[in-house]
Amino acid sequence: MTENPVWLSIPDGYAELPLEDVPETIDVTRRLIDELGTTDQRQAGDVVLDSLSTYLEALARRRAVYCGVGRHRSVLNDQLITSSLVVTVLDFPGERNPRLVLRDLLIGKARARETGNADIVDLPNGPVAFVEHTLSLPGPAIPGQHVLAAGTEVPVWQLEAFVPSPAGDRLVTIEASTPFAEHGPQYRAMVVAMAAGVAFVPPPEADPLDALLG
Repeated sequence: MTENPVWLSIPDGYAELPLEDVPETIDVTRRLIDELGTTDQRQAGDVVLDSLSTYLEALARRRAVYCGVGRHRSVLNDQLITSSLVVTVLDFPGERNPRLVLRDLLIGKARARETGNADIVDLPNGPVAFVEHTLSLPGPAIPGQHVLAAGTEVPVWQLEAFVPSPAGDRLVTIEASTPFAEHGPQYRAMVVAMAAGVAFVPPPEADPLDALLG
């Protein structure tokens, strides 16, 4: 991480996961599950925790500054749905027009065949690129639960917001994902509000604890 903070607000309903000292935190959690968990939780614990450890360590290498898991009631049918929220911060050498940063980013995605609905929107804090798509990911095999057939994939809805700094030398990425793909679009307003609230200088009367180091 650099010493330059980024300011943004995390929506209600998300529990933060650790991005530092991941092995130690996972080990403590594993011991708690072994001592206090139910039989099903203990059976699934190793698989879930090993996958979670790999995921969090990969995010840390990607310069993630926040990872959270959320539980919310769907506005469609009041169903309890889960989602993940990841924020990363990247630094670039020199300064560039932020619109050129976003243009090159979207061109790169197109060349990598990362399909989705992409658009650049002018928000109060500057231009922001949004990319919305539904991914097909392998279904997890969790002990004690129904095992999906080999090669089975499940849809995962994702919305990415890319917020460049005014100087084009930093880029904040916000990723909201949910395996409840049909409910995904209701997260659009949340991600737009988060993107619109990103600041690269302290807002008036900012609480230092609200800063995420990038």
